[in-house]
Amino acid sequence: MTTYKATSRTKDLGNNKSLLNKGIIPGIVYGKGTMSTKIAFEDKILKKLMHSGGFYSNILNIEVEGKIEKVLPKILQYHPVTDQLIHFDFLRVQENTRVTVEVLVEYLNQDNCPGLKQGGVLNTVRRAVELICNANNIPNKLEFDLIDSEIGDTIKISNIQLPEGVKPTITDRDFVVATLVPPTIEIETKPEEEEVEGVEGEEGVEGVEGVEGGEGVESENKGKEGESKKESSEVKEKEADKK
Repeated sequence: MTTYKATSRTKDLGNNKSLLNKGIIPGIVYGKGTMSTKIAFEDKILKKLMHSGGFYSNILNIEVEGKIEKVLPKILQYHPVTDQLIHFDFLRVQENTRVTVEVLVEYLNQDNCPGLKQGGVLNTVRRAVELICNANNIPNKLEFDLIDSEIGDTIKISNIQLPEGVKPTITDRDFVVATLVPPTIEIETKPEEEEVEGVEGEEGVEGVEGVEGGEGVESENKGKEGESKKESSEVKEKEADKK
């Protein structure tokens, strides 16, 4: 295990603000039945540890004034405006120290999972599970093999094998970690434009019928005008015969 050198934080080192301006992050190491120790880490070293994966579940070896201690990262504090890391808390780990940590769950054989091959979707309810265990027995990750999983299966904490002495913080129920759900089916709907076009078409038909009806009325009127003219002509001829 790599040992990381930390600096004892004394008055001679300066206040927290001056340390931050120098790229040094102030912190503290504490533990049950032990005195707290003020230390400081170079910003670049701390950030490297943070981005190495499993930061909150990995035991670190730190050296302070020639003394090596095992610690577990517990809290990182950031500036509320700049988001700059400004403080950290490490828990001093002893042989009998019990800790609460979050450990990621990894799903094996996803490429060979029958349910996923059929189009199912792995619905992850919990990416990590909170565990209680001895600080020297923290698992790097939890694993579940999907090789026999089908659509509709539910993966609970009881389906995941935990190392000896490791227990979940939730003990009153067998909680769900993930489910294998059917694929989502989208129902096709007709675009609104088609419905509008359909209405326009009906209006167009009504318009045609209206025009045809108008033409029929006009034709009848023309016929009546012709009959009136014929009757008028006959009347004039009879009057002429009388004379």
